[in-house]
Amino acid sequence: MDGTPISELRSNAASSSQPGAIRPFRIDGVQAIDFEYLDADSNPVRWYQVGREVATGALEAAEAALAEAGRKLDLETGGTVEGPTTFEQPLTAPNLVDLVGARWFTVTGPFDGTAADRAKIQARLDAARDAGGGVVVVPPGRTYGIDTFLVIYDNTVLWAYGATFKAIGNSGILRNFRSDETFAGYTGHSHITLLGGTYDGNAADGSVGTVTAETDVINFVHGSDITVRDVTVLNTSTAHALEFNSIDGGRAINCQFYGFRDNSAGGTRGFSEAVQIDMSKSGSSSIGAFDNTAARNIRIEDCRFGPSSRLGTFGRAVGSHTLTSGVVYDNVKVLDCIIESATQDAIYAYGWSRSLIRGNTIRNTGNSSIRYAIPDPATTPTSPFGVTIRDNTCEGAASDSGIRVVGAAAYRIPLVSIFGNTVKGITGNAIHTEYCAAPNVGKNTVDTTSGTGLYGHYSDGVNFTANTIRNAGSNALNVSGSVGAVVASNTVDTTGSNFGVFIGQGADGSTNSTDALVVGNHITAAASAGIRFSTNAARCTAASNKIRKGSGTTANGFSLAASATGCALLGNDLAGNGWSAATALSVSTAAPVTGPGGMQALPGSNLVDTDVTPLPALEAAMSPTDRYETTSRLRCGTASTPVSGALYLVPIWLPKGRVISTLSFTSGGTAAASPTNYWFTLHDANRVALARTADQGTAAWAANTTKTLAIAQTTAGSASSYTTPYAGLYYVGFMVAASTVPNIIGEGSVPATIANTAPGFGPTSSGQTTPPTVTAGAFTAAAFSGSGILAYGTAA
Repeated sequence: MDGTPISELRSNAASSSQPGAIRPFRIDGVQAIDFEYLDADSNPVRWYQVGREVATGALEAAEAALAEAGRKLDLETGGTVEGPTTFEQPLTAPNLVDLVGARWFTVTGPFDGTAADRAKIQARLDAARDAGGGVVVVPPGRTYGIDTFLVIYDNTVLWAYGATFKAIGNSGILRNFRSDETFAGYTGHSHITLLGGTYDGNAADGSVGTVTAETDVINFVHGSDITVRDVTVLNTSTAHALEFNSIDGGRAINCQFYGFRDNSAGGTRGFSEAVQIDMSKSGSSSIGAFDNTAARNIRIEDCRFGPSSRLGTFGRAVGSHTLTSGVVYDNVKVLDCIIESATQDAIYAYGWSRSLIRGNTIRNTGNSSIRYAIPDPATTPTSPFGVTIRDNTCEGAASDSGIRVVGAAAYRIPLVSIFGNTVKGITGNAIHTEYCAAPNVGKNTVDTTSGTGLYGHYSDGVNFTANTIRNAGSNALNVSGSVGAVVASNTVDTTGSNFGVFIGQGADGSTNSTDALVVGNHITAAASAGIRFSTNAARCTAASNKIRKGSGTTANGFSLAASATGCALLGNDLAGNGWSAATALSVSTAAPVTGPGGMQALPGSNLVDTDVTPLPALEAAMSPTDRYETTSRLRCGTASTPVSGALYLVPIWLPKGRVISTLSFTSGGTAAASPTNYWFTLHDANRVALARTADQGTAAWAANTTKTLAIAQTTAGSASSYTTPYAGLYYVGFMVAASTVPNIIGEGSVPATIANTAPGFGPTSSGQTTPPTVTAGAFTAAAFSGSGILAYGTAA
């Protein structure tokens, strides 16, 4: 050292906030020191510090042998180097961290592309093994013939930038085990790095290539800490370009995987993955122990997948296809890769737990761009959880969903997040979750699918939030067979068929969707209704949605199936479409709540072009149970006297599918005197009679008495009830012929100039006695003429 005592090396004063700082110093021949100090709480802290002046200049000896072309570390042209060559100071190479006292083993020639090349490379790999590890350098600019697998051992770096390994027999190229070795768990050869190089699997295609076997080009089994960086793998036969089998900490970074040929008998290996993440199971692993150790902590990043110059693409770019009961793959990441034209699913995440699929660009797959699946729980029960699929771009999936996550009825996958993806030009559904537990699907952009945009199937608690869906072939957002879905703040622009938002049954026709919340969505140009509550949808709420026809064919803002019950439509904006309230809200038999206090009148709190003024909350609350009123009892305070023999019609709103069995009116303080005929009727909005009661003849109608009469005839003939065919405006009518007609309770009389304004109300046909025949719509009341009576009547 420079003569200063260590105790005096402190550079800061004792009063400093960092009094223990040590100023730089030098110790000849020492590359690192260990020291210990006390922290602020007097706890001992041990520290390791590498020397700052560790040189990296020892490469000069290697670089002196460079060829005239300037190829890096081509030592053969500079002469033969006997190994192992040991440098006192670490060497530096591209993508290689300085290693103190690193051992370098350079492969030397001559090379001729035959099996002898493999022997020379293996000798250097064996030398590194015998030395406890090192860096094996394969000179660039050459193609090396590999007749059978090279074996790489612990703590070895294979540095092969610019070199090509080519299979010339019927075998793959490199693995981390001999065929006579057996390992358990992750105890096999580990801490291995491949840097650079092209590994040509040389699959036979009928005219070119020698390899017909089902063989991995690069295969790692039962190990840990394996890095494959800057490697290109070409022309794989039947199996995989790179396999991480029972590996803890496998990484493929900035690699390229091009070209695949299925040489299996009958062509049964079309699913093969370029990068397979696998487990040590008999029939799946190349060596034992077959202890079902699954790969974990795997990272595939910045890689590219596609065809080679002479062969097509893999079935799958990255994936797994083997599992056993109770075992999953843990912490698998596929990041920022480019995948072209996988013939099946680009990424097939089979039983991956705590996995991340992010930032990938995937184009023109045969099936899904990204598929997450599990085995049948009845035969292979597993419990994977936690997949995040985000910020991927998926284009042109040919026969399945862009992104598809599928569990099973016996195991619904929890902690599924699908965020920020762009899915375009998909044949099928853009994003599909099935048998998932409360999946979160948000901020995705979908443009052009032949199927549904977002599909939540048998996925209770599915959350579709802040997505944009354009040009969906079917429903933009479909929730089927799921309880408690949230569909919020999505933007929908154009569906080729069906609805903007659909809430309905599962594919089994019996699992219902209930308790859905559809809120704050902006829907334009849905082919049918903007929002549909379908068969047996129960207790669903739609609030603050904005629905516009745009240039589409949207028929209704809302469409509710007759069996949709207990629903609420509140504060939705349906303006600008030219709809009446009944068209904007085509509601079910069990009329939904439309406003405060349980209001069921249309449009209620919803904004529609031609609104029927809704009843105030108190009046709605005061409506009699299971009856529909012409006006609220709270508005009634007078009694008006009709003309004898005239049929008076009073407007009433009724829902679609309502069964009407009775009609009622109430007399005031004047009773009927000497009545000869009286009867009640039900008419549609065009005054066509739909149903009537029987003639009461000379029966008394006392003062201050509600007269309730049963339906006796309908458009279908003699019947005791009539079922309304639409939701909206109807009329109930009363006719009394008597020497003194009873006055009728209501809001009073209205002058003809007001009452007769279309659609109008008041007196119509005069000179009536016996009830008309209404069968087949045979009777239409005359036009309104004269002062109207806004009578209080009910239908039930």
